[in-house]
Amino acid sequence: MPGCNKETRFTCNWIFNILVVLCDGKVVCGCADPFGERPLGHLSGNGIYEIWNSEKIKQIRRELNKGHSCFCDNCGLKRFLREDEPVPQGPEHVEALPRIFFEPTVLCNLACFKAVCHRDSGILNTRTRKNFPLAEFKSLLDQVGKNLNRLDFFNYGDPFVHPQAAEMIAYVKEKFPHIYLYTSTNGLMLDDVMSDDEKIKKIVHSGLDEITFSVDGVNQETYARYRQGGDFKKALEIMAKFAAERNKLGREVPFINWRYILFKWNDAKSHLKRARKLAEKIGVDRFTWEITDHPEEAKSEKYQVGTKYWKKIFYEVWDTNQVGNAIKSKRFIAKIKVLADDIGMNGGGETVNETVNIRVKIKNTGGALWRKSTWSGRRYVRLGVQLYDKNKNLLDANYSRAFLNRDLAHKEKDVLTIALPPIKEPGDYFLKFDMVLEFRDWCAWFESGGSPAVWVRVFK
Repeated sequence: MPGCNKETRFTCNWIFNILVVLCDGKVVCGCADPFGERPLGHLSGNGIYEIWNSEKIKQIRRELNKGHSCFCDNCGLKRFLREDEPVPQGPEHVEALPRIFFEPTVLCNLACFKAVCHRDSGILNTRTRKNFPLAEFKSLLDQVGKNLNRLDFFNYGDPFVHPQAAEMIAYVKEKFPHIYLYTSTNGLMLDDVMSDDEKIKKIVHSGLDEITFSVDGVNQETYARYRQGGDFKKALEIMAKFAAERNKLGREVPFINWRYILFKWNDAKSHLKRARKLAEKIGVDRFTWEITDHPEEAKSEKYQVGTKYWKKIFYEVWDTNQVGNAIKSKRFIAKIKVLADDIGMNGGGETVNETVNIRVKIKNTGGALWRKSTWSGRRYVRLGVQLYDKNKNLLDANYSRAFLNRDLAHKEKDVLTIALPPIKEPGDYFLKFDMVLEFRDWCAWFESGGSPAVWVRVFK
């Protein structure tokens, strides 16, 4: 292939786990292909599963298992391998399709400054149609819904420009409630003044799992520098309505994020302080910053990755973890104390040949409510233990779990009993105790958001 640099070694898990469906039915690999330049197939000619295990995709998987695929050379999602790093291996044939990025529409109500999805970028000309039909969406979901774990209901454009976006969301959760349904929006198209906010109510009541609002500023001036054509006051009002409607139901979902892209005109310390206060007042669950270097003339120099300012907000940055939060009162932070006297773990040769029950004192020091159980069956908190070898290399990330006795609010504490399974092989080991936010098929450890974990050494 012309321009293919086979000397580079890289890997990528997208082709083994995810497909992206554009609004005109074209299927591509990765959300970093806005113009659909690396097509894998088209729904007009093939079923989604025919594309998923087509010879073209199998060939890419085989090539990636060798450390390079020319198909991926122009994609920014691949991860380069260290010189001594073995190439991760994935299956050539993948029976079920676990995740889809779905683009309801390529249209957007705003014209974000030099964004790739700006109407003047040419992206509209790359789609043979601008909206994905509702009937075709239902047909697609009926094909994949049983085995689909997650649906990301957005790509380029704003999903709620689509006139039937709310109906699409409702269909997913009505027919396949197990699917984790996530969407991202500027929020402004959720305004429904003429019908008593029926659109917001329908989406909230549907069971949507998570929604992210992109609002980048603390007033109209700083907000509209990037979100051109947007209304800052209206964006805040819609987020507040969304949170209020959710709270009326007494549910934990939709989980509401406010994501704030840092630019040179909205990164003053006073702006960050003001934004935190607004987010807390509105009632969103998580407020985070996003770091970008595009467009070049707009990027925040202070908060580029690696700077001292970036390090100060590390646990508040969108893509560094799943539990970090710029709202102090909504953070998942724990204080954990293993009651070693209960098991005699004093560093002196304790043997672990059978299941051992130990007591652990926990305290919610972060502010976010720790739920014992939830309406959605996700986002509940447990105590977790990971098993490591003597050099602190991870052996088992799911060594043991313990449920909470009850919900725990800020400053509340409890003592849990957790069972430690037998360790099969003799040797020195470490146990790491941490709280964990559970999502059924994946989880987020509190440590990733800045909460201190506790290490205990054991011997067999």
